[in-house]
Amino acid sequence: MNEEKAWYKKKVVWKWIGIVFVALCILGAILPEPPEEKSDVKEVVKDPTEQKDKNKEIVVTEEEEKVQKDSETTKDLEIKNKPAEIKILTKEEVLKKFEMDADIAPYINKPFIFKDSNTDIADYYALADNDRYRNASVIFKDGQIARVKLIPLNNIKAEILFEEFGISSPLVNRLPGMAGAFEATPIPAYSSQNIERYPFELD
Repeated sequence: MNEEKAWYKKKVVWKWIGIVFVALCILGAILPEPPEEKSDVKEVVKDPTEQKDKNKEIVVTEEEEKVQKDSETTKDLEIKNKPAEIKILTKEEVLKKFEMDADIAPYINKPFIFKDSNTDIADYYALADNDRYRNASVIFKDGQIARVKLIPLNNIKAEILFEEFGISSPLVNRLPGMAGAFEATPIPAYSSQNIERYPFELD
């Protein structure tokens, strides 16, 4: 009588085991790996010291951003509040900007006599009166303002009027003995106190 072989001794069983093993290997090679899942436990288990350092970094970053924004705001305010640079107008710019007195002809390339008896050649223009100033005149030397003289009206500050000529307030002076007259002399030699005779006095 033939005894039946144990299952692990049968070739058919090992054949199928081999087939299943090969199939699993092929499937393992074909199928993509599953995405790694983020574990909430890991976040919770983080070292408390590390979390504190992270929070500290965030606070420092926010503080740095605030300081940077404050610095930028301060710079913007400084730029806005910075007074515009005043540049003295040229003769050409003055003649375009201001109305000349039509009743008084300009004196161009005419002599001025100074108190030390020296003379110099310059241009003299009288400006038309308006509701801001009267008796205004401008002397030009080589196309640049040598002197501006005027009498402000209607409580307008002299400094504001001279700024329209590009002349800053340190150059503006009130003339003694003349009713409310002010002058600015970018070229000091042409100060009223230094001029002995004007071109119109030499005609």
